[in-house]
Amino acid sequence: MSGRSRFLSDGNARTRGRFFQAVPILLLFMGGLLARLVALGRYVTPDEAIWVYRSLRFREALLAGRWADTLVAGHPGVTTTWLGALGMSVQMAFDGGARAAYDWLTTMAGLTPENVEAFRRLALLLSGGRVAVALVNALGIVAVYWLARRLWGGPAALLAALFLAFDPFLAGLSGLLHVDGLSATFSTLALLLLISGIHARETPEAKRRLWLALAGAAAGLAVLSKTPTLLLLPLSGAAMLWPVACDRDRPARSRLLRFVFDALAWGAALLATVVVLYPALWVAPLDVLAMVGGSANRHLDEALRETFFMGRIAFDHGPLFYPVVLLWRLSPVVWLALIPAVGWVIDRRRRALSTDAVWPVALLLLWVVLFLLAITPAAKKFDRYILPVVPALLILAAVAWAGWVKAWPRLGGRLLTVLAAGQMIYWLAFAAYPLTAYNPLVGGARTAVAMLPIGWGEGIGAAARRLAATQPGVVAERAMAGVVPSLAPFFPGQTLVAGLDDPATADYVIVTLGGRQLDPAGVAAQTAGLELLSTEHFGGLDQAWTYRNPTPVAAAVPPPLSDAITFGERITLTAFGRQVASDLLTLALRWRRGAPPAADERFTLRLAVQDTAGNVWVAQEADLLNDVAFFPPDWATDESGTVRYRLELPPGMPPATYQVMLSVIDRNTNGQLPARGAAGELLGVMVNVGEIVTPAPETVVTATRMQIAVAGGRMWLDGRLQLLGAGQTAGEALAGSRLPVELFWHVPQGTLPPGLELAWTLRDATGTARPVHTSPLSRYDTGLWRTGESIHEMYRVPLPPDLPPGPYSLEIALVTPAAGVSEEPYRLADVQINNIERHYEAEVAVPFAVSFGALDLLGLATADLSARPGESPEVTLYWQKRAPHGEVYSVFVHVLDEAGAIVQQADHWPGGLPTDILDAGQIVTDRFPIPLPADLPPGDYRLRVGLYSADSGLRLPVLGADDTSAIGETGDSVMLPAVLRVRP
Repeated sequence: MSGRSRFLSDGNARTRGRFFQAVPILLLFMGGLLARLVALGRYVTPDEAIWVYRSLRFREALLAGRWADTLVAGHPGVTTTWLGALGMSVQMAFDGGARAAYDWLTTMAGLTPENVEAFRRLALLLSGGRVAVALVNALGIVAVYWLARRLWGGPAALLAALFLAFDPFLAGLSGLLHVDGLSATFSTLALLLLISGIHARETPEAKRRLWLALAGAAAGLAVLSKTPTLLLLPLSGAAMLWPVACDRDRPARSRLLRFVFDALAWGAALLATVVVLYPALWVAPLDVLAMVGGSANRHLDEALRETFFMGRIAFDHGPLFYPVVLLWRLSPVVWLALIPAVGWVIDRRRRALSTDAVWPVALLLLWVVLFLLAITPAAKKFDRYILPVVPALLILAAVAWAGWVKAWPRLGGRLLTVLAAGQMIYWLAFAAYPLTAYNPLVGGARTAVAMLPIGWGEGIGAAARRLAATQPGVVAERAMAGVVPSLAPFFPGQTLVAGLDDPATADYVIVTLGGRQLDPAGVAAQTAGLELLSTEHFGGLDQAWTYRNPTPVAAAVPPPLSDAITFGERITLTAFGRQVASDLLTLALRWRRGAPPAADERFTLRLAVQDTAGNVWVAQEADLLNDVAFFPPDWATDESGTVRYRLELPPGMPPATYQVMLSVIDRNTNGQLPARGAAGELLGVMVNVGEIVTPAPETVVTATRMQIAVAGGRMWLDGRLQLLGAGQTAGEALAGSRLPVELFWHVPQGTLPPGLELAWTLRDATGTARPVHTSPLSRYDTGLWRTGESIHEMYRVPLPPDLPPGPYSLEIALVTPAAGVSEEPYRLADVQINNIERHYEAEVAVPFAVSFGALDLLGLATADLSARPGESPEVTLYWQKRAPHGEVYSVFVHVLDEAGAIVQQADHWPGGLPTDILDAGQIVTDRFPIPLPADLPPGDYRLRVGLYSADSGLRLPVLGADDTSAIGETGDSVMLPAVLRVRP
């Protein structure tokens, strides 16, 4: 054969070799990708919609260069948001519907749990993100095959890759837009690359450290995916140190330097990866650390909701949870691999294994053990949290099986073929719903239902798709399930929100197996009287049931207000409804915007529940949005749908009547908008829009639910009444004001007499006691309190205006209707009382008498005022308080031109003092500078004066004046007998 012929022959052989090497890689990639995408479009898990929205926000921040706003989650989930953003970008390039959904979603102010329309549109963008994640995880399988082949040979690598590709649990989670699949892929690659780098001791230093740098980069991607993978840092450091420490052939200094440079290569790559891919770190590193650390601490300290485990419903299921999860969630090939693993141990030929052969296996095992030990103490536990160790266990199983076949060649490759085929058949049995696969060696789904929580939205999706396909007219009907993001994308009718909408209004109710695990009695009550329509069976179990409601009731709408309330002529409240259930107040509002608002117009809505004494029990601020979370400039019509707000009432809140107060704040000016009624009358800035009546709870409120700032108290009435503690009482107070006090009461045993009262006393430093007030112990009569009940009560203790300044002790004593003050008083708190100089007489140069009820205007210092434009002439008024305490009022002075138009206005407290601290008969000299506009035309101007509540903004009416002609047309102001002359 000629040289040319040999060259061509060798070239063809190399080509064929590369081709046959590429075939398994391509098949592994395609198989792994198929396994991760086969469930696409069948269901939406609850968390995925949130990750789509986070990815959208991440993309918007990137495009706008707002690097700090790329901080969208504490997981940190950066790899997920990168892939979600890239996926939706590609999807929008080919799908106009996805582009329209994206534009709609970017108009929202934020994502709320009840925004059904948002979840429908988020699902439209989910496919791009899922495909992007699946592609990365499928490529990870190829990378694992390549690395494992270098470490353990072709058969073990191929078997490991097939196990990874077709493990239902791993494939199911690796095809979701979530963090667990990516953290599993990157942590596995980080370990295998690290092993490869340490194995490359005989290769040049630069090449070996390249392996370590790649390992560090993969570890960085894992950390960017989910914070528990930070465990890779100490584990990788120990792995790099171990072979160096065992290498006795080199000097200690040389070994130390090698470890330092290895660690620097690994750590620098990790740090560079994290910093480059996390833009928020560029500008706000402390915010990133705070958010990521806070998220990790919340996972450790508390679970958001109770979950099912081994027949028990609890927040934390203890150390058994993850071992049980491993037993049911790991593929049978892993558990059966214990057979060859034990064979390795007892086989004499394996006793002489080299360190190089053992320690890669040991490192993977150590990763599994340390990771599970690290996540076990966390209160929040889900089966998917074990995913980062599943690839390592699958690889170890493949290595064990391949090693056994190598040790006993007579078994040949047939066993490996059987194992690979068995794994693929196992996946195929659950391909459509891979997360419903459970280890058949322990009974599969039949036993898992008694051990682990079942389902993650799959049953709801299947039931919704069946309704859409089989029920005519479903577009006009309503359905309810426990998870809105899983129902809304597939149900073409109206999706109701559990816990917010009335289940009786639903045409269909979907119940899941997971729901029955958590609350069988509640599900039975929910479905009582309903007709079973269909059952969704997959994964070996009935997963969901759809019930038809034969007699749905009409959905309630908030009743229209008889007098609509308009705020600043820009937004009008047209309907208001409320409902109290247990400790939750639900408010339903409808809005109408006024003239077309400016594009940047934003309002903040403040809601508060207060009692007749002005104590605020709960308050909430929220953006004023319509029912799909758009700001008023973006509303499709001038009318909003029903917008609902939920306020959690504090445990032990006494049954009584309370007012719902509402105000609207202009975010651009931070000022409260004045509210007017239908006839144009001024209602103030904080409006009472309705009342609520909180009933006595069906069951007693226990003391453990109370949030008591200062614990400790005493017993009264032979142990029948206990003071549990108090809120944080102010350390300083002003004489004449009212001191807010919170107390927490409990009935340990027996019953209480009705009409119990508290006597409030101040004791000074000399021990002299001064009684200041007697009040009911609670607005909820003590004769109605039940054994075991706890009551939270608020008081406003009036402090006498004539109290000498100094330290005092605030004490309470129990007053019974029959015996009066009983037992010794109890000291609640120490308070420093301050006071002001008070005057009860004054010489008024221009006297006149105007009464506003709470205060009287006695006159002013001069009737002739003059100034130039831009100056601040001072008006001096004299006010007299009629009674102590009361509300805080502000004075307004209007400067009016000849036509009666306001050219300038000034507001403040009379004399700069809150009026609630003034004593009866006390006179305040009120010096009132009025800054004049620099362009004010010269001439004579009149001055108009009035009072309004500093809290509500409501004006006080004029109750009497010595010159009634001076009273304004609306009866809430008076013209001063003075002229302001503006000179040129």
